[in-house]
Amino acid sequence: MSKVKYVLFENAYSAKIAETEVPEPDENQTVIRTLRSLISPGTELAYFEGRHTDFKTGKTKFPRGAPGYSAVGIIEKAGNNLKGFKEGDRVLAMSGHAEKGRPSSDNLTAIPDGLDSDYAVCGILGSIALHGVREANIQFGANVLILGMGMIGQIALRLARLSPARNIIAADMYPIRLDAAKHGGADHCVNLSDESLKDAVDTITAGRECDTIIEASGNTAAIATALKCAANRGKIVILGCPHGIAELDLYMELQKREITLVGSYQPNCPQTETGYTPWTQQKNRELILEYLNRGKLDFSKIITHKMPYEKAPELYNLLSQHKDQAIGAVIDWENK
Repeated sequence: MSKVKYVLFENAYSAKIAETEVPEPDENQTVIRTLRSLISPGTELAYFEGRHTDFKTGKTKFPRGAPGYSAVGIIEKAGNNLKGFKEGDRVLAMSGHAEKGRPSSDNLTAIPDGLDSDYAVCGILGSIALHGVREANIQFGANVLILGMGMIGQIALRLARLSPARNIIAADMYPIRLDAAKHGGADHCVNLSDESLKDAVDTITAGRECDTIIEASGNTAAIATALKCAANRGKIVILGCPHGIAELDLYMELQKREITLVGSYQPNCPQTETGYTPWTQQKNRELILEYLNRGKLDFSKIITHKMPYEKAPELYNLLSQHKDQAIGAVIDWENK
């Protein structure tokens, strides 16, 4: 078996490039040669920093190899059950940060010809944001607030911009993120370092507050903030992953004002389409790739960094320690 390079988390805040063997695929797997892989700045950073809930429950521990779940690659070897693809096809795959991966054959998505791999690799994270925006069910004339302009918030903003919202408000504390949000279609940007979010929302909505709020920061304290900015009978969608406990005034802020609080967790999307659940994980990914290819979505300001795989540890440190300098990061396995 051949040796390949991959990313390994040795301990909290410590990543390196290691080497391992690639076993043969079973009948339900496919070997891909990775071109690009995307760092998930929410889930992966929680693992990198050792604060993910899986560490507390004992589900995972250090060292932790080949993190990540979104890659673009070329099919090199197919299992017997692969359908609709052939060797040599370029695909989006649920695969980690490694020169070669063995994704499940039913977790491959065809990439339109001409779509840059740097953006196609965002398809899975895009489908996560899409699931959250679907849960938001944005109505005509709605005032929409998106809290947290990291990568998932940026994608949610661009999807919300395709809705019939009246105002889309982006909130974050870093100028690089707010600049990208403005480019992505935000009507108003609120710098949380300079002004009160509640006061800004009051001014923008003339006291009406926000009908729909998408919490994309993953900060547990932001949920209480969202409640204060929600209109009566408004909806809050938790899209970011808040690993922790939030203190909420359930009576005054939630029940009395009839606020709907909804969790959005994309793995709960069905694998198989039904009359009641037509949007599967696969169909959501296909739609994101189609919108990117048609120019309905623009991720050019979201991917701020791309480095060869040898420098992957630098990317993790950048995303973890210098959030004011980066949004999205792609690992290049094709060009050294």
